[in-house]
Amino acid sequence: MIIRKATYKDARRISYLINKNADHVKENNYTPEQLVAWKKDNSLKAIKTKMKQREIFCAFENEKLVGTIGLEGNYLVGLYISYSKRGKGLGYRLLAFLENYARNKNIDELHLTATPNGYGFYLKYGYEPQGEIDLYYDGVKLIETKMKKKLK
Repeated sequence: MIIRKATYKDARRISYLINKNADHVKENNYTPEQLVAWKKDNSLKAIKTKMKQREIFCAFENEKLVGTIGLEGNYLVGLYISYSKRGKGLGYRLLAFLENYARNKNIDELHLTATPNGYGFYLKYGYEPQGEIDLYYDGVKLIETKMKKKLK
């Protein structure tokens, strides 16, 4: 697996990967309205806007995008693994990459909001729950869990 910083050319593939995952991940129990809002928040246009606000990294296997992760300040954002590649350690490798990258930027604590699907993953790798938070995507509420981890 190769991990590198995303370019604008990657935006379409990032949007596709995230939206394709939304069709498969049933653990979040999103309503149809929530799914539409989530997908809109991860459209090609939205991804290009996010690329201006955060550092986004892509993981590739044989030139195929298999995962993505981002850093905005001291917030871990947008960790997604291709649904067909889940359970093979790619998420951990991207997470470890980003944590190391953050340490090298002198970030000593990472924060994130976890979906119901991601909660157990982050818990397994040392992130501590800090309570629930209501997030709004295109005016539609989703409930996630705030989490943090000390890096140093």
